[in-house]
Amino acid sequence: MSEPLILDPSQLPDISNLVLEDDTPLDSFINEKQQRLLTTVLYSGGDTGITVPFIAAANVMNITGAEDWWERQVRSYLFWEFGKPPEIAIEIVSPTPGNELGSNLIDYARMRIPYYVVYDPLRELRGSTLRVFELQNQSYGPKTDAWFPEVGLGLTLWEGEFEKVTGTWLRWCYPSGAPIPTGGELAAQKNAQLSQKDAQLSQKDAQLSQKDAELSQKDAQLLEEQARTKRAFIQMIELGLKLKFGEEGLVLLDEISAISDVGVLQAIASDTIAANNLDEIRQIYQS
Repeated sequence: MSEPLILDPSQLPDISNLVLEDDTPLDSFINEKQQRLLTTVLYSGGDTGITVPFIAAANVMNITGAEDWWERQVRSYLFWEFGKPPEIAIEIVSPTPGNELGSNLIDYARMRIPYYVVYDPLRELRGSTLRVFELQNQSYGPKTDAWFPEVGLGLTLWEGEFEKVTGTWLRWCYPSGAPIPTGGELAAQKNAQLSQKDAQLSQKDAQLSQKDAELSQKDAQLLEEQARTKRAFIQMIELGLKLKFGEEGLVLLDEISAISDVGVLQAIASDTIAANNLDEIRQIYQS
């Protein structure tokens, strides 16, 4: 981790005439998108793994922001104002290369920046697309990986689409190498999860509807079976009344047909032959 800078107030430089911002855009659209991908993702609301206060602006991180951003001395990154150099400096090589592998290596080492990364998407420097350097004593040496334990982040090359542009992008990643999701990717994940839950609920609703239909079918079958049983008992009762009492016995048939309790009808059918008169039969279903 970069060492804190402790300066006596009398040692602070005069910045009144120092050019801190010139408002001149120098980056291509792709470089500007790449810088935005490296910075905004850390504020997207996802789990970044960073455990310290930080600022991710251009190539600056692991810094606590000033309370008043409008103050001249904190509108740009002045080491003595923020109290330390950044942990990582990233240079994105443009079609017009600068001194990414030349004087920058010396300058950043003098600034005591622990890690220096050169991303060369167009291979302007005729070598690897991604080079990582680590401060070793007073100078930089090549680093074999792109994991930075001090900030709990790594860098990876990722093939995909960002802001409607498909290509190879440099992205912050977890120890597993999986890219830290952007706000758009997080929203897409949540939408996919909601869609999956909706699909599951729809499936459950369909299953419940199917069960309701099956129960309704069973109820209909039971009702139909009860109706058949009732008709069979009434036919037995009608036959018994005729045999026992003749046509006179049929005067009870309308009352008996109105009975819905199959058990009562069964009892009447069983006792009709043994009954001595119609009153005994009435007592069976009126009691």
